[in-house]
Amino acid sequence: MTQRLVSTFQINITAVRSNFYKNQKLTVERLSHPEALSRIAGEWGLLDRQTWPSMPFTSAAWIVPWWKHFRRNTALVRDELFFHIVRDGNGELVALVPLMRTFAPAIGPRALRILQFFGTDAALTEVRGVICRPEDHVPVVKAVAAHFVAACGDWDVFRWAGLHRTVDEYDQPGLNCKFLMRGELPDYLIKLDGSWDDLRQRVSANMRKNLRKAYDSLERGGINFALRVTERHEDVAAAFARFVELHTARAQAPDMILHPNKFGPSNVRAFFGAYLHAAAERGELRIFELEIGGVAVASRLTFLIESDLYMYFAGYDPAWKTHSVMTVLMAEIIKWAYAHGIEQVNLSTGHDQSKVRWKPCEILFREAVQVSPTRRAWAAFQLFRAYEGWGRLRIRWKP
Repeated sequence: MTQRLVSTFQINITAVRSNFYKNQKLTVERLSHPEALSRIAGEWGLLDRQTWPSMPFTSAAWIVPWWKHFRRNTALVRDELFFHIVRDGNGELVALVPLMRTFAPAIGPRALRILQFFGTDAALTEVRGVICRPEDHVPVVKAVAAHFVAACGDWDVFRWAGLHRTVDEYDQPGLNCKFLMRGELPDYLIKLDGSWDDLRQRVSANMRKNLRKAYDSLERGGINFALRVTERHEDVAAAFARFVELHTARAQAPDMILHPNKFGPSNVRAFFGAYLHAAAERGELRIFELEIGGVAVASRLTFLIESDLYMYFAGYDPAWKTHSVMTVLMAEIIKWAYAHGIEQVNLSTGHDQSKVRWKPCEILFREAVQVSPTRRAWAAFQLFRAYEGWGRLRIRWKP
């Protein structure tokens, strides 16, 4: 059974910090221009290293280029920068709120105005929301919610994501703007305690069986494999090209579970072309490839953030499906993580049996909406539901 990490988000707040928030007001302010983001880069970096769990999606290195490559400006939808930050009474940066205000349609007096976090892509930004220390999360969300209720004429619907608690814990007496639950997103973590052999004994019986069969299949066929790890920026372009080829091959494979090709659109490839090179220069990129006969047959993008390894998208040659090359690659990556002192492997978001078999700890991120307490907003809420439905279809079927 998957262990659920509920208590981790309920970190014991020290008496000093708890009393601090009782006596000091958090201030929410807007950054109106992209150039303003560069002025808080130092503070942003310090705060980002204190978030949990560690992910690439909270960093300026992800969010700033995301706006460049993915913001929309069409007749149907227009995204406006609506980035906010939260400071305490001493001026310390407590949280970043990477918001945009989306107009749908883009023009007209009846346009639906949606506040939502950066990352409205085809499931590339896996977790979105406020960026802050775990112990600051609830007071920050409440401060941001109160700020926007006071400016309720500027928006119709607020799409919350990445919430750590159940939605009723964010409601505030007298605010007249409830959080309405919209869904949950699980994330799965493996603590690398002990050794690889210890982990292998902890996983499910099915996982142990799959591991044994995968390695035995290659051995019976006299097939030797090697693990290639790309981390130098000068090697990134070639490794990423091989990854895209394998990811596309898996997406196009007939008679298999549907896996959409996430890296087909040109703006996606442009974003990752820049992001991966920068991540390699920071020492945060590892592209793992399983090679057979000197040819990559499986590949996975991962991000090394402090002592955590985040598993991102993968791809493999369907011709090697019967040898379970992705299972072998996954096992080899975790062995590598043990050998290099990695403390935690994040299997990424979304429920998947291949993740659960590792007996990971589960974290739940919740999604909710607030409807602005105005007559116009409630009238537009049905239009928002249609917008949500269109978004789900776009993410599911976009090639």
